[in-house]
Amino acid sequence: MWAEVVRERSAFNSLQRVIITAFAILRMIAFFNGAFRSVKPLAAANPPAVQAH
Repeated sequence: MWAEVVRERSAFNSLQRVIITAFAILRMIAFFNGAFRSVKPLAAANPPAVQAH
């Protein structure tokens, strides 16, 4: 009986670890996505168009 309880607890722990890891990865992706969207492109990356005089 104790082996069955330990096996169920082990399965629950591994499932819990998978869920926590998945949510951590999703939060990291969302954080970096928001961080990269908020960063404005540098002026050197988009040089202004040269106007002919």
